[in-house]
Amino acid sequence: MAGWDVHTHLIPPTVLTAAYRGEYGLSVDSGMLVIDGQRLPLKRLADPAALLQWIAKQELDGAVVSVPPALFRYDAGVEWAELVNQGLRELATPQLRVLGQLPLLDPAAPAVAAALAREGVFSGFALGTPDYAGLDPVWQVLHELEAFTLIHPGHSDDKRLRSFYLSNLLGNPYETGVAAASLVFADVPGRFPGIRFCLCHGGGVTAAVAGRWQRGVETGRPGIEELSMPVIEAVRSFYVDDLVHDEAMLQLLTKTFGAAHVLAGSDWPFPMGSDALASERAVTAGELTAPLAKEVSDR
Repeated sequence: MAGWDVHTHLIPPTVLTAAYRGEYGLSVDSGMLVIDGQRLPLKRLADPAALLQWIAKQELDGAVVSVPPALFRYDAGVEWAELVNQGLRELATPQLRVLGQLPLLDPAAPAVAAALAREGVFSGFALGTPDYAGLDPVWQVLHELEAFTLIHPGHSDDKRLRSFYLSNLLGNPYETGVAAASLVFADVPGRFPGIRFCLCHGGGVTAAVAGRWQRGVETGRPGIEELSMPVIEAVRSFYVDDLVHDEAMLQLLTKTFGAAHVLAGSDWPFPMGSDALASERAVTAGELTAPLAKEVSDR
């Protein structure tokens, strides 16, 4: 089948080099990248050839690559983003499209996004799920770029999720839902409609609670301001990947977001990912993730 896997991960080679040198607070121990207390197995995450084998096995045109969420490190600023982006440039090929790293919470983020877009290398951006307050200057640039913008959950701080692998099984869908809600209630889809947000893992809990969000608007719950569109319209502006491991949930995704907004995503090479992709959902992403090559203001 032809098409693109919109959700795959690699560790950029520049990050690996820094880790082996003990730079940027990184290290390598027993085949694991140690970063901010987290341990990532190198193996396939450090092997672009293995991802190319996945692409061939699935009969895809290619895969869209973002860094594992542990590498977002928004407290590390512009220098860290530059290191990551240089490694992503080195990974980019006709079969591997890369999503740029932004120093999202740094005032330089809009300028970084505008500069990366001019290169013709990056196919958009991958964002974690920190507090999105105050990011209108970033959203403005991404809107002007009509940028494909993957939202990938980061680590949840809820200590109750430490047991039973719930930090991933429940924390990841929750974090994505928080990010989606933050965008919807800040009216980001209405004010910056050019951004093509794509929520990982089927949008997390978003489809299940979108009706509840709309009810909150209708009943004037505290803190909710007037939106430029109904919640369901804002939600339907999002793309999602199809990584939910549940046929009934896939049907809900189609009803909630629309069939054309459900894309194939594997989360390769992580264990919670998919073993195979659905051909009908792999086709759509090719145009969405074409490399950016556009001049915009970074105001």
